[in-house]
Amino acid sequence: MGKLIAVWGSPGSGKTTFSVKLAEALNSRSKKSSGHKTLVVFTDLTSPVVPVVFPNRKSEDIYSLGSVLVKTDLSPNVIFSNTMFIKDRSDLGYLGYTAGENKFSYPALTEDKIRAFEEQLRLMADFVIVDCVSNPEESMLSKLLLQDADKVIRVCTPNLKCLSYHQSQTQMLTRFGYLPEDHIGVLNITESELQYSASDLKHRFGKIEYTVPFSSTIREQYMVGSLTEQTKDKKFNSAFESIKERLVR
Repeated sequence: MGKLIAVWGSPGSGKTTFSVKLAEALNSRSKKSSGHKTLVVFTDLTSPVVPVVFPNRKSEDIYSLGSVLVKTDLSPNVIFSNTMFIKDRSDLGYLGYTAGENKFSYPALTEDKIRAFEEQLRLMADFVIVDCVSNPEESMLSKLLLQDADKVIRVCTPNLKCLSYHQSQTQMLTRFGYLPEDHIGVLNITESELQYSASDLKHRFGKIEYTVPFSSTIREQYMVGSLTEQTKDKKFNSAFESIKERLVR
């Protein structure tokens, strides 16, 4: 059975980009390790991220997670046929909601349906990365997968808005069982100007074990819609390699 890794953080903390790059790191082969079959699930139905991650794909190559979850038969074949894969990387796939969809687009999900979906994902991949919504109560899918995760990664961006959110929400989410005590804290520097506030704010986010540095290359990928492409930014890649080593232990 594959490992389920939940990525959670405040709005605007870079959860989606982080999830995509973490999946890339886990899937990539290196001298230290072989690549792992990896699936990414984008759970946001308020602001669907498939149009952000795949803005240049033809409409016939875009599939919706919603069309999977309405199926009575959640077999690996059904999930596989509705997964968006990267060219020449059939062991790295993405599932999420598409442009124009919202909470009224599909019937409400049941716990049984989500558990069945989770079971199939774990059978299909070595790692399942779940890009969670910031408020788990807004998404049954995000809520249950966050609770079931083998490891939770808390993503923090070093600005005052994100700090305020974490100070307000982290303790509450821990108390309600969404954030386990052994979750991994990551400082994610998404903008160049945030490099200067990172050292001052880092300790105020609680336990932070890894820092993902700002990368102009990743910023450019985000702007042009090529996030799923590999990057040669060594410092950025090194941060994800360290997180990968932690997860594959």
